[in-house]
Amino acid sequence: MKKIYTLLLSATLIFTSCSKDAEIVEIPASQIQSIVDAAVAAALAQLTSTVNTLSPTIAQAAADAATAAVATGLSGQADVIDAAVKGALEAQAAADAAAAAAAASNLVESVGAAGGVTFIDGSTNWTNDRIWTINGKVVVRSGGVLNIQAGTIVKAYDGTGVDATVLVIAAGGQINAIGTAEAPIIFTDIKDEITYSDNGVSPNRVPSDMGKWGSIVVLGNAIVGEDGGTDDIEGIADGFAWTQYGGSNATDNSGRLEYVSVRHSGQEIAPNNELQAITFGGVGSGTTVQNIEIIGSQDDGIEIFGGSVNVTNLIIHYNGDDAIDLDEGYSGTIDNAVLVMNTMTDGAFEIDGTEDSTGAITGEFTVQNVTVYGQAKQDDTNQYGTWKSGATGLTKNVVFKSFNTGTTMEQVHSNYAGKGTATALGQLLFDDFDFVTSDTIATIFAAVNSVVTDASTWAESVASQVSGTGADETVFSWCQYYK
Repeated sequence: MKKIYTLLLSATLIFTSCSKDAEIVEIPASQIQSIVDAAVAAALAQLTSTVNTLSPTIAQAAADAATAAVATGLSGQADVIDAAVKGALEAQAAADAAAAAAAASNLVESVGAAGGVTFIDGSTNWTNDRIWTINGKVVVRSGGVLNIQAGTIVKAYDGTGVDATVLVIAAGGQINAIGTAEAPIIFTDIKDEITYSDNGVSPNRVPSDMGKWGSIVVLGNAIVGEDGGTDDIEGIADGFAWTQYGGSNATDNSGRLEYVSVRHSGQEIAPNNELQAITFGGVGSGTTVQNIEIIGSQDDGIEIFGGSVNVTNLIIHYNGDDAIDLDEGYSGTIDNAVLVMNTMTDGAFEIDGTEDSTGAITGEFTVQNVTVYGQAKQDDTNQYGTWKSGATGLTKNVVFKSFNTGTTMEQVHSNYAGKGTATALGQLLFDDFDFVTSDTIATIFAAVNSVVTDASTWAESVASQVSGTGADETVFSWCQYYK
């Protein structure tokens, strides 16, 4: 482009010298046209073969300058040609950006093999200059670190059952998948045709495309409510160092997940043995998890087995089983979540208590600031959720809207202790539930009225959502549901 500018500037100098020097014979317009045309041709000859595919835009800008020069005479042409050069430079910049995007879209790097286990040790970087594919079980072992650059696209092969593709961060390993609102990290399936030029929107996938690959599984050394204090995570394998989770380090750090979109995942391997979009097992509070989007998980959206990891700004859109599933004495906080049901969703919440038979580990969770959207057609009438199996913790500021009349709460455990504003050891507490429905509170809690006798102290039926209740949905503008 510098050569184009130099040659066009030479033509400009010819024009200006002709206008200022009375001794020089006037050059015919046809000759000026020939000079400029030659300058353009010489400049274009310097372009690389890649740029030549886009040179008509540049040639047109230069030709327009030449035509303007001839039409308006011999004086004042510097501004005209400078404008043309500016246009040519802008066209070249756009061409370079398009070429880079095209190159990135066509560059693929594969990790793993079908049915196999591939280990990542040390520090590994996945970058946004190519599409990464994973196959089989890709495991970041203890001591390993996987860094994923903002905007990176990762596609998983479509094995099913025991051959489902899963990215596993073993206890002691770390994942640093740090995206941004403008450049989220996308995990999707191998048949998703999305490339870097699609700006995060798949050209062929929709939310109802579910169960196309396995899951992301993050494990840690934090406290879990399980006999012996450790367990093997469900859905992948048993008896290996990289499948075990749990320990005594409540502040354990498994890395960072920020602005991550997980799409079209989740499978049931066998009853009570499933892969969710994201599974956490024994993950500690030193781990950062915020701004997470889950689309089209065939099983749960997110399931957390024990640990104390906090999750902030979570949206789950179109899942098959439960949106938020908590087990084994989870003691962290889920804050600011939007849950969008589909017709087959089992429930917004499935919250269980500890499985520690000694009772030493209970795990008081907090789930707060949640908006739940129902569907006009729903298979179950008890989609509001279930708190069972010794669940202890606090659920507060939840808004349910767009559900059918007749929808009910499914189950509430006898640990129920009524209204509360903070967690308390061994107690199941609720506060500030709003149901946007014509149903009465008595109808909503009909299935659990033997346990919940004072729901009206912390729940109400309203005609429309009250300002300031539920989730802050403005933080989810980067997500597909809001586009």
